Amino acid sequence: MDYFVLLLAVVCIAAQFSLNKFYQKNYVDGPKEMLFLPFVSGIANIALFALLGFCFYGKLPDFTMFSFLMSLALAVVSTLSAFVGLLIMKYGNMSVYSVFMMLGGMILPYLFGLIFLDEKISAARLLGLAILIFALPCSVANPAKEKKAAKKFYYMLCASIFLLNGTISIISKTHSINMAAVPAANFIVYSNLWGAAINGAAYFAYASHSAKPKGRGANPGRLRAVPVIAICAFVGGIGYLFQLVAAKTVPAVAMYPFITGGSIVASTIAARIFFGEKLGKPAMAGIAISLFGTLLFLF
Repeated sequence: MDYFVLLLAVVCIAAQFSLNKFYQKNYVDGPKEMLFLPFVSGIANIALFALLGFCFYGKLPDFTMFSFLMSLALAVVSTLSAFVGLLIMKYGNMSVYSVFMMLGGMILPYLFGLIFLDEKISAARLLGLAILIFALPCSVANPAKEKKAAKKFYYMLCASIFLLNGTISIISKTHSINMAAVPAANFIVYSNLWGAAINGAAYFAYASHSAKPKGRGANPGRLRAVPVIAICAFVGGIGYLFQLVAAKTVPAVAMYPFITGGSIVASTIAARIFFGEKLGKPAMAGIAISLFGTLLFLF
């Protein structure tokens, strides 16, 4: 049952990547739209998970200072991750973004589990770790939309999303196994409260400095994007809830390889079907090598 929950999480992750890509392609003109996505997404998830939490637990969200502070840390890192993710999909393929994001979400918590949680190590996992590190340069090679002048910036973005998503996984795992943690749906409410506050402040601060001349109304494209953002938020939030639920019983060394491998495959297929993305041979080799390295973590 735990692995079925993880499979549902994988489907949600691929769907969220696709919706983010759709938003970037159709609604993003600059920083304002990039800030608008996590701001509205946070509000939508607050409403959804406050309702879910009330239905599950019959009361308002529980409160502990530990969860409150951990949710702040998660919101800050998630905000940076969302912003960097939109930039990556502007310069390159969704499938390349998914490789770096998901591998960061697996490799870093695996090392964290070994060092701080006394989780088991094996020769197969060490080999898998080496293979995954080798695969990263292959995955980023020759992104389809990249211009030569933007190479360094693109590579920096890929490295950033690797580190940021790994940090998100570490924060989530640390919270899930702590005795002072609130239930998963409650934790998502708090992290989205922080996220909506941070992104809302940034959005309105930026908007006030780039306001349109008087007589012009709200951007209709931005208003049309609200349903897309809400759906993306619900899908991503439910997927994250599935991960938090599974994290209570599934070891990190098994959970994150499952999530990573499944998400890379599902996202690559979705990118090909919905956006017609074609990968070069180095990137395809990088994805194949990543999958092989990921499978080794199950032994």
